[in-house]
Amino acid sequence: MTQYVTAKVETLEKPITMWALIGIAGMLLCVYVYFVSGAVANAIAAKDMQSQIAVLTSSIGGLESSYLAAKSSLTLESALASGYSEPTEVAVYVAKKSPTALSFNR
Repeated sequence: MTQYVTAKVETLEKPITMWALIGIAGMLLCVYVYFVSGAVANAIAAKDMQSQIAVLTSSIGGLESSYLAAKSSLTLESALASGYSEPTEVAVYVAKKSPTALSFNR
């Protein structure tokens, strides 16, 4: 009887163990492919962002040069011709005095 049970267990145990190991290996392969494809996608996205950064940097450089050119061409006469006028009063600045101590009083 013991030999019969041992033979039945061995015939059932070996295929289950083999299929379980094959399933685990397949699952690990799928996880590996998923992470590798994610890493490749991130590398492609980083390369695309680098090219976008280069384009934006060059456009900012162009805008800065046009700003500096416009700033250097601005004179008092061109401002008066555009409708601006000289201030008639002296500028007064308001500053808030910071408290010197903290208090819980209301």
